Amino acid sequence: MKVSRLGRTIVLGAIAAALGLWWLGRAYDVEPSQMLRFLALSVVFVAGSMALALLGALALRALRRRSRFLGQGRPSRTVKEDR
Repeated sequence: MKVSRLGRTIVLGAIAAALGLWWLGRAYDVEPSQMLRFLALSVVFVAGSMALALLGALALRALRRRSRFLGQGRPSRTVKEDR
């Protein structure tokens, strides 16, 4: 089974971040339920950011297609040379 370097880096980074947060939570006596709420809020924030980015990309794609469609059938503008 071949694992890509990027995938392995992402997994190891996620594990390191989770262990770091767990260690900090224990060091500062944060309740596990409160840490889970923070985690859930973080996941919602990241998912919302991803959704907004996807909507923006789709809107740009639609605008490009629309402008290309509207440009068909019209003569293209050319710059006239000065003589």
